[in-house]
Amino acid sequence: KGGVGLIMTSYASVSADAPLMFNMAISDDSWVEDWRRLIDALHACGTKVGIQLMHVGMLYLFAGFVPKGATMKVPSPVPWVKGDIPCHVMTAEDIDRYVEDFARAARRAREAGADLIELHSCHGSLAGMFMSPILNRRRDEYGGNVENRTRFPRRIIERIRETVGPDFPIVIRINGSDDLEGGTTVEEAIQQARILESAGADGLSVSRGIEFWATTTIPSYLYPNGSMLSLVDEIKQAVKSPVIAAGKITPELAAEVIRDGRADFIALGRPLLADPILPAKLSNGRVQEVRRCIYCMNCLNQDRRAGRGSCSVNPFLNRESQYPMNPANRPKKVMVIGGGLAGMQSALLLAERGHNVSLHEKEARLGGQWNIASVVPDKSGHAAFVGYLERNLERSKVEIRLNAEVTGEKVLELKPDAVVIATGAVPAILDIPGARRPNVVQAVDVIAGKSHPKGRVVVLGGRFTAIETAILLAERGVEVSLVTRGALGLTLERMTLRKLTKRLIDLRVPLYLNTAVLEINESTVAIRFNEEVFELPADTAVLAVGMNPQNELARELDGLVPEVHTVGDCVKPRNAAAVAYQAAQVAARI
Repeated sequence: KGGVGLIMTSYASVSADAPLMFNMAISDDSWVEDWRRLIDALHACGTKVGIQLMHVGMLYLFAGFVPKGATMKVPSPVPWVKGDIPCHVMTAEDIDRYVEDFARAARRAREAGADLIELHSCHGSLAGMFMSPILNRRRDEYGGNVENRTRFPRRIIERIRETVGPDFPIVIRINGSDDLEGGTTVEEAIQQARILESAGADGLSVSRGIEFWATTTIPSYLYPNGSMLSLVDEIKQAVKSPVIAAGKITPELAAEVIRDGRADFIALGRPLLADPILPAKLSNGRVQEVRRCIYCMNCLNQDRRAGRGSCSVNPFLNRESQYPMNPANRPKKVMVIGGGLAGMQSALLLAERGHNVSLHEKEARLGGQWNIASVVPDKSGHAAFVGYLERNLERSKVEIRLNAEVTGEKVLELKPDAVVIATGAVPAILDIPGARRPNVVQAVDVIAGKSHPKGRVVVLGGRFTAIETAILLAERGVEVSLVTRGALGLTLERMTLRKLTKRLIDLRVPLYLNTAVLEINESTVAIRFNEEVFELPADTAVLAVGMNPQNELARELDGLVPEVHTVGDCVKPRNAAAVAYQAAQVAARI
């Protein structure tokens, strides 16, 4: 309904002995009816539908476990795989069987009403493993040179074509580069693309990276827009078939790529999670109304940890029917106190339901902690989302009051029907000797430019803010160390964590993990590791040890106003996706 021309489903397993977590399969005929129901529903919305076919290969590693009773099928022993992960090196008979599995799956896709299929042959899926020299060390006709390594996916395409006939499109998704030393290069990818095209592929979708090792597969905010386009350019020039481009492509860049003939189609994933009606908005000239993906990776992180994706900017992702924003039965006068992310989202959703909403912020501008986050290099998307919310608050006629610190007395004077408290949180202070010394500063003040540590600096903390602060200081030439009582980046999505960790290593930032901080002195920080106590030289200690809720106003108003709701960090510090979700909950209740 949002104007998407083609929906390509997430990968469906073609083989019963290679189940996929959280995904539909297409490994036997019993799946056809379920696929038909889904495809019929999508066709009714006016879109074409493709099913992505895949054998999981080594992608179990990325999920973090192998399903009970399954083994990881591989073309040859995989480097770096732990011995406790069950692997099976494929025989020639196995290869023949999986070729047939793909062909039968394609036949089922056509019977279910799909308009095309896409073969997942990248990132470490089975077909992609065969194509990669670092993952395929076979010495038979399926290993060695490029032609041999492409033989398995080529046979799959040829057998599918025999099965489904000449008029059913086959797209294959390949790596333009493995982004690993010894892996597929773009020069080899060009050869593979030509081989697959000659085998009968009707289109080529270009990606990059091997999941679990490379951080390029799903580019985060740490990568430039269009980070795969250089590979798309090379392959587009080498083949005659249509080419699909993907990888952090903004609406403006998408238009430019199509206009310049660099690709024939643009594949959007996360941008459509952020705004499912993005194409319709663009086609109607409503560019400023697009709720843009900020590439924070929260959707991926939540998906892998809990089986359900959440979005930092779209509170309704995977909850579309749970919190319908129906018009309010009785419009109310609602005060929202706090103009950070939680307050802005709550105010906007309440106004869209028809309530009379005022938004009160004690600072001179809206945005709260997101204004600080957007100072970090590569995080311009955060500032853009604040701008999106501001525009839509204005469009929704929300009364915005800046430089307006609200007291309980002020609330009682205005007599609202309901109050939403979104007063956020304040940086925590360690409960150790010396934590309030003059040489101790908060990481948020360093990022915001209010504090400028020099000399020898020790950052205390191991989560996102601590890591970003250490990188920021090191890039400025400051001698910085990082100390955390646990592991590094426990709540971060793994590809983002690997990328940030590599930055720390490249910048030669010493990392003290699983280390207790005992005391902050005038020129040192006392720490304990493995029961050994020693001191780190430190002219400044930077605290990044979490946030404490700021909810005094909520307690003051309890029982004095008909409705008092709390949302965001003033309830409990949390990530942006959780804040967005809670804002929707509160807006639906009032």
